Amino acid sequence: GIPWPAIAPGQKAFFTRNDSSIVAFRVRDKFNSSSGLKLIGSHTDSPNFAIKPKSVSSKGAYHSVGVQCYGGGLWHTWFDRELTVAGRVIVKNPTNPLEMTSRLVYVPKNLLYLPTLAIHLRNAAERDAFGPHKENHLVPIICSHFAESLSAPPVPETDDKTKKPAEQSVPLMRAIAAELGINVEDIVDFDLSVVDRQPAAIGGLHDEFIHAPRIDNLLSVFCSLKAIIEADSQLADDDMVTVLAMFDHEEVGSSSPQGAGGSMVTELVDYVVGCDPTLKIQAVSNSFLLSVDGAHAAHPNYLDKHEEKHRPTLHLGPAIKYNANVRYATTGVTSSVLKALATSADIPVQMFCVKNDSPCGSTIGPILSTLSGIKTADLGNAMLSMHSIRETCGTVDVLYLKDLLAKFIVDFKKVAIQNI
Repeated sequence: GIPWPAIAPGQKAFFTRNDSSIVAFRVRDKFNSSSGLKLIGSHTDSPNFAIKPKSVSSKGAYHSVGVQCYGGGLWHTWFDRELTVAGRVIVKNPTNPLEMTSRLVYVPKNLLYLPTLAIHLRNAAERDAFGPHKENHLVPIICSHFAESLSAPPVPETDDKTKKPAEQSVPLMRAIAAELGINVEDIVDFDLSVVDRQPAAIGGLHDEFIHAPRIDNLLSVFCSLKAIIEADSQLADDDMVTVLAMFDHEEVGSSSPQGAGGSMVTELVDYVVGCDPTLKIQAVSNSFLLSVDGAHAAHPNYLDKHEEKHRPTLHLGPAIKYNANVRYATTGVTSSVLKALATSADIPVQMFCVKNDSPCGSTIGPILSTLSGIKTADLGNAMLSMHSIRETCGTVDVLYLKDLLAKFIVDFKKVAIQNI
């Protein structure tokens, strides 16, 4: 790390952790550390397949790639789609192996494929309930042995130096090295994910839907960033610190240094207020956090899965999320702040909670509010097919969410609730 300068009016800065989480903040000219922070938090990760540390796999006539399941994906939706890899590769200096560089990579090619078993080869039970075995059946193909033998040097069965069995998928490593313009032997390690190659699309008769991968939760990241940028010119007299926090590892519990359960927000609060504990208490009391993450839209074919009075619908605005068991951080007070802001900006909002006999997901909201003590509300746009490889949301809801977040940044201090 590098030393941080003392906090100062007019400052704009950001810091990262693991190159997968980022916290950006803006200090205004009239900054007062006791006034606190306005935070918008979201997460950057989505369920996917992570390439195993030893990626080599060969089954039948094909070279495959070993993967781990990251998060709670709807894995059956990954079959029969054009896939590739993206992520981070650690590359060593060929002349000095103690010097290494982190490189980002995306292979712009239909590189991987996960084929479905033909219906004729399934028994009756397998036809009724498609449940792939995570270890045996979720192993994407990268190429055939035959084609590889014709177009590239033979794939070695052992490592040239150690003479041990090869640990990596050689075709995969060759594709990554070619994309980065490096030698395969200079790849030290990697954090790579399998990703969908199909681009986002507008759909519906009236262009009312967005179909895309990773709407959960990159849509929230996009709206949050746009809102803060658009609100910036209206904050000349603001004395609070504006914060945009985007975290990794939400889909697996957030318990990591780069997750919301780490120290990034608490470190920022300490940086803003300094060493005075009384000042910190005052600043935390004045602060407010919006935890922005996707909400479950009522599915037309499974309406019984939703609590009948709390069924978020596409095109009707962001949903404020409630849970009595604190799976969401919203309280009556924090939801009232959101409702007041939405009403004053003529933005529709909805309310969501799960049925008493239904499990409930969670967000970074309860984690960050617990760690920091900052008042928090959970909200997000309704979507269909959450955690599928392709998700769907409403086009107009993108505008509603962006405008509500901007309204929060600009007018939060104007909201007054007595006796709290």
